[in-house]
Amino acid sequence: MIRNNALDAALRASIHSKERSAEMLAAPFASASTRLVATLRAGGQVLSCGNGGSSGDAQHLASELVNRFESNRMALPAIALSTDSSVLTAIANDASYARVFARQVEALGKPGDCLVAFSTSGNSENVVEAIRSAQARGMWILAMTGKDGGQMAGLLGSADIELRVPDNSTARIQEVHLVLIHALCAEVDTAFAEDFPLTDQTTPSFSSKILRDWDTLQQACSYRRPLVFTNGVFDVLHRGHVQYLAEARSEGACLVLAVNSDASVRRLGKGADRPINPQDDRMAVLAALQSVDFVTVFDEDTPLPLIQKLQPDVLVKGGDWPVEHIVGASVVQARGGRVLSIPFRHQRSTSTLLEKIRNSRP
Repeated sequence: MIRNNALDAALRASIHSKERSAEMLAAPFASASTRLVATLRAGGQVLSCGNGGSSGDAQHLASELVNRFESNRMALPAIALSTDSSVLTAIANDASYARVFARQVEALGKPGDCLVAFSTSGNSENVVEAIRSAQARGMWILAMTGKDGGQMAGLLGSADIELRVPDNSTARIQEVHLVLIHALCAEVDTAFAEDFPLTDQTTPSFSSKILRDWDTLQQACSYRRPLVFTNGVFDVLHRGHVQYLAEARSEGACLVLAVNSDASVRRLGKGADRPINPQDDRMAVLAALQSVDFVTVFDEDTPLPLIQKLQPDVLVKGGDWPVEHIVGASVVQARGGRVLSIPFRHQRSTSTLLEKIRNSRP
């Protein structure tokens, strides 16, 4: 048998690095794959960036997400920021090379999206700048690094995840990065293959925004900060509701809307015939609104248990609620969050509308 010493040495070193990575990265990888799937399920996108070989990794990840890895599934939104030479050279020429990725993040990134940032040293200046821009836009970061994590490790917040390869060799780090890309894509394939094919129009896309299970809801919105929370009956949706919810959504990166269950509404004493629309109908209508990210339901008299579970950063109610009377205000304020009473821009009342309808009967 013919053997090559250089090849043998490279393979042995690669195997050793991958075995160490398997031990050390298992937990953060599980968190990364779960959060990546949640981001895509919530309608978010993935932006990726890197230089040199890491640029190739960024493109590899994006291509596998847009197309597929090994299983049939829906196409998923992902953009590698290193592919458009016109954009890259324009930014480098007019600003600086350090801004070539950050500027694109500012143009394309949305709250709740994910930036996958590749740098074997963790010190690539343009990748570091991209992370800063992404964080400013409410995105979360999946950092693919090595060595000591470099500057990137120091920038990451509690909502971010680092997969740091325990090696100092650039070649070994890149080899493990490729394995991580494939493993992440395999997890995505598995998650979305269950929904394939998604060309069936019998289930509207907004139905995925309705999460009755609070544990699932907590996981889905945990990375989308600042998190805004509001609640109400929303029995007969009107212009005032739509305006109010749009303003509430503008206060953060994600809006969770909790509706009173039918039993809860009846206990509020709004009338023997309320709610007019059952809870499933109310939730479906609200989920169809662009301003609403997730809809859930609570059966209690107040949403306090749900507020305590989700720990929102911003708690919102309509202008007829003084801040000091808003349920959950003390919980949010104790964490340094904000409690807002948004003035009504269009004076409408469900009770008044219903009374008008009743009086118009022949």
